Order: sequence, then structure tokens, then C-alpha cells
Amino acid sequence: MVATDTSEWVRIDCGSEFSYPDESGVLWQADEDFIKTGENQIVSQNSRTLLEQFNTLRAFTEQNKNCYSLPTTTYSRYFIRAVFFYGNYDGLSTPPTFDLEFDGNKWATVVTETSKIAYYEMIYTAKGDITSICLARTRNKQFPFISLLESWPVPDKMYAQMANNRAWFSGYRYNYGAAPDNWILGYPGDTHNRVWEPMTPPGSAAITATFSSLDATTVNDPPVLAIIQAVQAPNLTDKLELSFSFSKTNRLDHVELYFTEPLYTTATRSFNINVNNEFGYAISPEYQKCDGVWINVMSVGTLNIELVPINNSTQPSVISAIEVYTASDPFVTVYTSKDDLDGLAVLINNFKQLEGWSGEPCLPNDTVWQWLNCSGDNPPRVTSIYLSGYGLDGPLPDFSQMVALETIDLRNNSLNGPIPDFLGKLPNLRLLDLRDNDFTGGVPQSITDNKQIKYMIGNEDNQSKGNRLALIIGLAVGLPIFLAFIVALVYFLVRKQKISTQGQVTAMELGSYQGGTATGQPQEGIVSSTMSTEALIRPSLAIEHTSSMSNDDSFATDPGISQIHHLPLGNEDPGAMSSLEETSMGASAESIYHRPPIMHMIDEEELNDLLRRHGQN
Repeated sequence: MVATDTSEWVRIDCGSEFSYPDESGVLWQADEDFIKTGENQIVSQNSRTLLEQFNTLRAFTEQNKNCYSLPTTTYSRYFIRAVFFYGNYDGLSTPPTFDLEFDGNKWATVVTETSKIAYYEMIYTAKGDITSICLARTRNKQFPFISLLESWPVPDKMYAQMANNRAWFSGYRYNYGAAPDNWILGYPGDTHNRVWEPMTPPGSAAITATFSSLDATTVNDPPVLAIIQAVQAPNLTDKLELSFSFSKTNRLDHVELYFTEPLYTTATRSFNINVNNEFGYAISPEYQKCDGVWINVMSVGTLNIELVPINNSTQPSVISAIEVYTASDPFVTVYTSKDDLDGLAVLINNFKQLEGWSGEPCLPNDTVWQWLNCSGDNPPRVTSIYLSGYGLDGPLPDFSQMVALETIDLRNNSLNGPIPDFLGKLPNLRLLDLRDNDFTGGVPQSITDNKQIKYMIGNEDNQSKGNRLALIIGLAVGLPIFLAFIVALVYFLVRKQKISTQGQVTAMELGSYQGGTATGQPQEGIVSSTMSTEALIRPSLAIEHTSSMSNDDSFATDPGISQIHHLPLGNEDPGAMSSLEETSMGASAESIYHRPPIMHMIDEEELNDLLRRHGQN
């Protein structure tokens, strides 16, 4: 076996006070090199697990958005995994819900629970030397946290049929036929650090191969343990049915299927792979060899895969493992204006109170930095700065490049020195509030001569009674018209959504892996394999967003298309959490199989037993 190069892996044990190598020799790092905000916390005593990484977390109670900066190489692909275990760390028994974002794009709405470990995975092509992974507060007094954050490179040959202009969210990764407690929990069980969930679908029978090693495998290099366990149809003439549910209706799915002939026999085992009721591929697995088939398919609703025996087959259909990914919506292509980013950098570099702010300030548009307002322009522009009461001290630096600013509110700080002349020259500025500071000198003429600016400095207020009256009249007339427009817009979006989800799309492309490379052309009845993913991906839900948030605000959030994966856990003392049986869904494969969205689980004793068997006592 070739040794795994882990030199470019980033594994953050969030909340840990120090960095350390684990038993496999891979370094787990503390948060400080990747984020400047948040507080380290420890889960409650009753929630402790044998795996130390799950016992600490990083919680974020101050800012509405907090971003980790992961080092990446531009245009290289990475696995990224975020793990969340609430563990009642705050003693409130109120697991929060919040958003997970990457480089200004929505990843998922994270829904945490007290006694479950949730994780999200994706394959992503880096856009620069830093990839930003952000946790955004979207509900009042529900504060984001994170337990683990990992990224590691994807070798060039792996998952080559995934387009680089999308992120690919992991929905399902099943090790078929494995016992319920035989999870493969990343490295070193999988040299590529993937998590494989044991699964035996209803209507199938587990079968174990008569070999323990492979002579050949696919470019995706699934772990041998995931291949030697398999499931087959109970009878020769039965088809094996596999169904996968998602919260998003219209999707582009990427599927990787893995097969082997588990028995040393002269009998014939051949079957067709049908996807969403369309014939896709015919396969005859070989003994001690892992064969792979990849599929890109546009799905509406449930993804359905059938393994149907061919007439001359004398053995039932069989499958060892599967991975199902879903393409993200189109990426944000235009980010916050560079002039505004430069101006914000000036403020952040000059005031220590702002040094924790990082990532994309204006996107997604429902999690804008809490002290900003942004426009919906292309690119987005910062239109307002609200830094009242932030404790800023020292002179006000020059951020004159932020020419889209309409409002600057810096009252109730300790700013000193002269009032900068550039403020009166900002072409779109309408409101300037510098009260309750320690400025010296007079008000610059550029401000006093600018009739479009309402300024408040000390006791000076240049707003006339006529302006106030005009404002009141404008609100009285304009507000009803605005509300009527919003009602009409919501009606249009809902109607458009209903129309867009009608009909069944069966466009598909696929191929197989032979000799370490991907081969094959679309089979009869299959749409061209060169179809554009741009044409296939459409957002399935229109959401009305708000552009800024205070401590008391909350948002309606899109649950996204990422599946929620759960690793149940427990404590060393089975009786330490008396309500565990009431809050846990249990480890039944059948109950997991039928539950959308999928929540993958191991109960606490299974997890601890698994860790003991691997020597992690």
C-alpha cells in the first residue's frame, strides 16, 4: 500500500487549546491560526465521548458571521468537512440552528441536536489561496459553533466527472452489507479520509466476499473493507432497488457505484443499472476486482437506482458501496467591490475591535456583516456603516474609496483627532453621525457646504424642519406602495416555483472505470454526455432575504440541498444520559433508510465500542 501524503491536510480540532498529532500521526491543529473570533468550550460531562475531538468546540456569540480561513491552492480540488456536536456545552439544552457558508455561497442550514454529531461534506475547487468557511447566525439567540473542520486535497484522477464550476455536496456514502456498528470513520480506515456508513437496504441480503484483498480497484480508491462487504437481491429474478431522498427538488446528482464479484465461482452474475427508470449500463463484476460506474443525472424528486438481472445471469444483482453527491447552485461570480474590500480592510487594520471580521462581507445577502448594509448591485457595494458603540478609539483612517456609502454612523465611540475632509466628498453620502466622540477642530468645509449630507457632530444638526416634514410625508405615501409591491413579488415567485417543478427530467451521462481510468459512452437512450451543467442546475426555492441583522433579528432560511449526516454518540457510562433513548432515532438501518433528509447515526455504545476495537481507549 502506498503511504498517504497528509502534508497538505488541514484538520482543526475546534475548541482545543493546543495542536497535537493523533494516533495515526496526522496533526490536529488549534483554531488560532485560522480564525480570530469565538471562544473555546467543552461539552457537558454527560456528553463526553471516547473520541477527544468531539469533546471540544468553538462557539461564536458576538458576531453574526465568523469565518475560518483555510489555506488552499487556486484551482485545486478539496474535500471539506465540517462537524458539529452541541453536547449541551452551555447547559441550556437548546441546540442552535444556523447557516454554513463557503466563499460567499450558501452551503447548508445546520440543524444541531443535543445527542447527535452532524457533519457536512463537499468537494470544492478552490478559487484562490484562501477558502473561507463561515458560520452565520440566522436566528435570535441561537449562536453558531463548530467541533471539527477539515480540508484535504482530492487527487486529480478521482471524481474527474464532477464539473469544477460547482461544489458537490455529499448526500450519501454507504458501505453496503456492513454490520450496523462497522462505520469507516475516515483516515486511516479510508486513505482519503472519507466516512462510510453501514447500510443494508430493505429487501436485500448481506454477503461477504471470500477474499480479503483486491487485485485491482477504481481511481476513486474505496477502502477494501467497503468492497468485501456487499448486498445482493434475495432471489435471482429480483431487482435490487436503491432510493435516495433530497430536500431540493430539481438537482444534478453525481453517483459513484462500486461492484465486485464476492464469490469464487464459475456462475454468471450480470445485471443492468437503471437510473430514474432509464437504462444506463450493463455490468458483470469480476472476482477480487473493484469495478466502478459513474453517473451524472438530472433528478426531480427522489433519485431511484435499480439493479436488474439479465436473462443469462445465474446469480442475483449485487453492490458493494455507493456515493451520491448533489451539485450546488451556481456560484457567486461577482463579489463585493474591491474598493469596498480595501476600505473595510483599512478599518479592520486600524481598530482592534474589528480585527475578527473576515470572509465575504456582503454575500450571501441574508448574512451581511452586522455593521454593514450592502446594495444588490453587480458587484455588491457597501452602502452603510453602523459602528455606533463599538469602542473604536484613535483617529479615523481614510476609507475614501468606499464611494457608494450613503450612511456612516460612528457615534458613541472614542474617536479623536480632526474630522477627515474626505467624508464631505463621498458622492453618495446622505447621513453622517459622529456624535459622542473626541474629535478636535472644526467641521471641514467639504461637509458644511455639501447640502445633500445630514450631519450630526456634537450638538450640530443641519437637518431642517422642512426635511423632517418631507421625510414623514414620503413614508406615508411610499410605504403602502412598497408593501403592495412586496406582496405581488412574493405571489409571482411562488407561482413561478410551482410551474418550474412540473415534469420529469431524465437527462443522464455515465461511464465506467477500467484499468484505473474512466471509460464508456452514454448507452442507448441516454442524452449526450457533453451537456452543460449550467443548463441543468436551477434554484428550486425563492427566499426573501434581509440584508442586515441585529441581535434581536431572525431570518427565514433555506434548508439548502446538503444532506444532514449524523454520527450518534454517547458517554462511557451508558446511564449517564437518561434521555438518550428518547432523543435518539436509534441505529436501525431500516429507520435510517426511510427518513428524509437522511440522518446517519451510531448510538453511543456502538461508537465507543468501535473506538475501543480500533485501540482508541
